[in-house]
Amino acid sequence: MPELELTPKKDTSKRRPPKKRRKIGPVESFFSGILPWKGDSTGEAIRKIVMLVSIIVLFTAGFIMLDFYVLRDQRNNQEVQSYAEQKIENADDDVVTILMADDDEDAQSTDDQKKQVEVLAEYAPFYERNSDFVGWIELYPYIQMPVVQTTDNEYYLKHTFDKAPNENGTIFADYQGKITADQMPGNLLLYGHNLITNNYFQPLSHYRKEGMEFLKRNYLIEFDTLYNRNKYFVFAVFLTNTNEQHGEVFDYWNTVYFKTKSQFDNYIAECLDRSYFYTGVDLEYGDEILTLSTCDFSMFNDMRLVVMARKVRDEESLELDTSKFIDNSGFDENNNVKRKMFDAYYKNYACQWAGRQWDTSYIKDFKEDEEQ
Repeated sequence: MPELELTPKKDTSKRRPPKKRRKIGPVESFFSGILPWKGDSTGEAIRKIVMLVSIIVLFTAGFIMLDFYVLRDQRNNQEVQSYAEQKIENADDDVVTILMADDDEDAQSTDDQKKQVEVLAEYAPFYERNSDFVGWIELYPYIQMPVVQTTDNEYYLKHTFDKAPNENGTIFADYQGKITADQMPGNLLLYGHNLITNNYFQPLSHYRKEGMEFLKRNYLIEFDTLYNRNKYFVFAVFLTNTNEQHGEVFDYWNTVYFKTKSQFDNYIAECLDRSYFYTGVDLEYGDEILTLSTCDFSMFNDMRLVVMARKVRDEESLELDTSKFIDNSGFDENNNVKRKMFDAYYKNYACQWAGRQWDTSYIKDFKEDEEQ
């Protein structure tokens, strides 16, 4: 049987040329890869939305961290530096007369309700900038800051010198001890945050960390009020507990005025009992005390580092014999801590307080209590 020749059937339908794809540029390619785009499936669109939200959250968190750890610190450093620069620009030994509201009047009183007061010309611009300004604290070159005072101890914890909201706050005086042209509290307490930027009262930690060597170079602190220039000798540096769960709380902040010699003597004795050092500075009832207070987290939370100083008396030399300074840090031969601490500390270091170490002649006519 003859083979049949099979021939392919010709496709008579008209073929369409292949559709050319639109060329996508690099910009469109990038955005179509991260944004929901025409032609995306539902799953693909959801994936892109989730990824986009994640990117936004990541960048937002990164900016917040950058602002918190870098930019905010830079702004803070610039602000602190500006205070010192302004003081240098204002430097003047003269006095000027300004209008000031009476203590019992509102700061917004009209001019005819205010009184004329002589102030140091150097500090008048600070008062004009903020009428809560009461003085200038200086532990050169570590601390150079204006000091404010208002009707509570809360506002300036989270407001700057210019009253702008800021977690760094500014240095302020305890509201209980009013600073005027005519009087000062027996114990002037100043508070400032302990910042990682080394500003405000963070440098006070050098007394604890560097010890005697730092103290020998920095035993003199200046605190000028709006009206007078003052210098103070450091006589005590100590850590104290503020958490009752950790044991005794020494509420040094609650004594601003001394009504009797006994109250003064016992308060100073409590401070010396806790001190890292003794500088030999003598103290007597009637002396003006300056107390600088800041937070400390070196051992336990809620601790305070306190530096105390006595005002230099008229005609008194500004030089102290640093060879007579005594280091009271550490433990004695029985492994008992020399400084008075608190229960949690004693338990943590398996020790007790070794008892009073300082020479009681530091306080004039001091009568030591039978119980310490």
